[in-house]
Amino acid sequence: MKEFPCGLRRLRRAALVAAAFAGHRVFAQDAPAAAGEPPTLLPKMTVVGQLLKDYPMFPKKDVKPPGFSDSSPPLDLFYPGQAYNEGVTEGDATVGVMLDEKGRPTDFLLLRYTRKYFGDALLAQARQQDYAPRRVQGVAVPGRFNFGYRFVPTFVLPMNSFNAIQQRTEAIEGGPRVQYEPHLERELDGGALESTAGAVALLPDGYAAPKGKAVKAFVSFYVDETGRVRLPNVESAAAPVLVPNALKAVAHWHFKPPTVQGRPVLVFTLWTVTFVPAGSGPPELRP
Repeated sequence: MKEFPCGLRRLRRAALVAAAFAGHRVFAQDAPAAAGEPPTLLPKMTVVGQLLKDYPMFPKKDVKPPGFSDSSPPLDLFYPGQAYNEGVTEGDATVGVMLDEKGRPTDFLLLRYTRKYFGDALLAQARQQDYAPRRVQGVAVPGRFNFGYRFVPTFVLPMNSFNAIQQRTEAIEGGPRVQYEPHLERELDGGALESTAGAVALLPDGYAAPKGKAVKAFVSFYVDETGRVRLPNVESAAAPVLVPNALKAVAHWHFKPPTVQGRPVLVFTLWTVTFVPAGSGPPELRP
């Protein structure tokens, strides 16, 4: 086992990763750095396994998921012309949106699709929507909102024998075949993400940390094909006030571009970050 020098760790419990990852197959589900001091940058990091019980999730009663605002128009997308031309009878896509504490989008990411033109259409629509932020214990915090859309044609499609066979095959397999979706860390070449840069989170001013106990946050996020962290979401923390600085630290993480069989891929994972008092890091690591 390997360990982060300043307490930043990765959770290796596959069951929890799989449980969170499974949410991307649901079409309606909950969802840049916030103000605060700059994070302490770290050299190249290594990791250690953790126990699931150490990171209880926010109780559901304490969380109001992000979503569309009351003023946002309903999703009603046209069926793509290319799908008509190809005789494709239905399609799915999922998009993720990073929202700040006011519900303003700061990042968009295409997460899953059966055909790319379905994903592109939903992504374009996502940029036109208005959103409401995530709330934890009544406090608005930055967070991720994922949503999906099922495309169906509005009139009968012309269909040749190849289209008919393809439609029958998809029906047997339970729906259109997914062409793009996130992978889990264990599926990667090498079995894990390889970090190239990172940061610890600084405790907010005025936060009374418990004596003798590390303050940590549990964060889920994507790593795109370039190794960049996308759409981080704090799943567990001692208080909502810790969420912005946790996300600010994660925004400074970077990884070697993830691959599966040599092909760049999108990855969904969950890691933990340890908070430190401002100014407590090694002098040579301070900004």
